[in-house]
Amino acid sequence: MTAQFKNRLVGTIFLVALGVIFIPDILDGKKTRVEEEFNAIPFAPKLDSLPPLLIDLPSDSAAAAQPSSAEAENSGVTETTALAHQDSAETQFEKPAYIVQLGTFKNSQNVTRLVEKLRAEGFQAHSYPEPPVEGELNRVFVGPNVSKKALEQKQQKLKELTGLSGAVRPFDPLFK
Repeated sequence: MTAQFKNRLVGTIFLVALGVIFIPDILDGKKTRVEEEFNAIPFAPKLDSLPPLLIDLPSDSAAAAQPSSAEAENSGVTETTALAHQDSAETQFEKPAYIVQLGTFKNSQNVTRLVEKLRAEGFQAHSYPEPPVEGELNRVFVGPNVSKKALEQKQQKLKELTGLSGAVRPFDPLFK
């Protein structure tokens, strides 16, 4: 083969390869791209951005003045009216609530046993965080109660039962 024939053969192969690669793209025109739409999952809201949890506890006189659901049905007042009355009531507590913080522990098994022991004796015992986390600080509480004096009286029985005197603290439902 001569050098001229080899050059023509290489040039022809090169042009055919370019034609095979680029001509289909040119002849197809504009291609439409299909983009998948997706909805992003929103992040969980921060607890600080949530409105505070307020519980409306009616006083004894207000509870006696409100009819029960059976009385409301008999008197022609619907439950929705009673609920609307409760929603419109002021949500601020007249009296603060209190708890006894017995202690802070890192051993989650001890926290679980202590809470179970207190509940078995009739105390309203809780731990934070719930459930207890091993190696982190876990607080044990008794309460809440609106009577600080009642909790102070229970402190002696708690000390006899657990060996922990604890401290009476104001109750914050959003405590972290």
